[in-house]
Amino acid sequence: MFKDERIWKLFQQLIEKKNGELNPKFDPTCEKLYRYPEAEEILNKPPLTTIYLIEDLARLGYLKKSFKGKLFLCPICNSDELKYETFCPKCGSAFVLKMKAIEHNCGYLGRLETFQDGKNFRCPKCLQELKIIEEDYKFYPAFYQCQDCEEYFKEPKEFWHCQKCGAKIEKENLKEIYLFSYQLNEEAISNLKSKALPKEKIVEFLKSQGYEVQEGVKIDGRSGAEHEIDILATKKSGPLEHRIVVGFAVAEEEVPAEEVIKLYAKAYDVNAADVILVALPKLSADALHFAKHYRIRVFEKEDLEKLEKIIEK
Repeated sequence: MFKDERIWKLFQQLIEKKNGELNPKFDPTCEKLYRYPEAEEILNKPPLTTIYLIEDLARLGYLKKSFKGKLFLCPICNSDELKYETFCPKCGSAFVLKMKAIEHNCGYLGRLETFQDGKNFRCPKCLQELKIIEEDYKFYPAFYQCQDCEEYFKEPKEFWHCQKCGAKIEKENLKEIYLFSYQLNEEAISNLKSKALPKEKIVEFLKSQGYEVQEGVKIDGRSGAEHEIDILATKKSGPLEHRIVVGFAVAEEEVPAEEVIKLYAKAYDVNAADVILVALPKLSADALHFAKHYRIRVFEKEDLEKLEKIIEK
């Protein structure tokens, strides 16, 4: 189904991860204002293409989409550095006090404390005792008073102040973005694991043979080009160093010859003594021909239980 082996590598990474989750990262420089950097690195694609590809994989049932959170952003500069502020709707002062309040039937409205008369409530204006709530008076657990113009109000004027560009924004004008994480669909995991790359087994085997192993390492070759190596195994013996490059290639039916040629070019440039290719499910006839020509050891699906043959003792 997937011609691009990097999609399979993304699945492999999710299988190997402890929580198996792709998490978004807020980035005001991106078109969508968020990105999936881990997936971008594996897929080697720009942020927007990566997002669309992940969404396609979720739509096809390979990934499960989960709500992660919501961000409020400045509509001017897309910053998430916002400070919530309240103002008096009459004079615009920010000196607003939140309090508990009582409104007596006589029309007087004030802080709860001004009505307290020992254990009872008494209106400080008309001096009548307050007896039954909703009959004699109304109680407001949250009310506001401006300390400059002394105006009372149920709700203050709300603004969000952008700490980056200085804009003062009303709540209804804030930009909202919804963030989602992605995990492998539980129903798809068993099928994917059958096609998963046997990295862990190979790494363990190489380490047991005394090799220092690096995964997903980037290394400069003799030509000056930078290469990304799936597995690089190194063993030193005095002044000598034996280096093994292990590559992985996955296809729906047959791995093409191009993958063999690319792996050999990398291995040659980084001065590897041995080259191993794990090809799932198998190499094409042309690819197998090139592998034999370049003396690359190939392990296909049916060979994966023979890891003791990866390195000749």
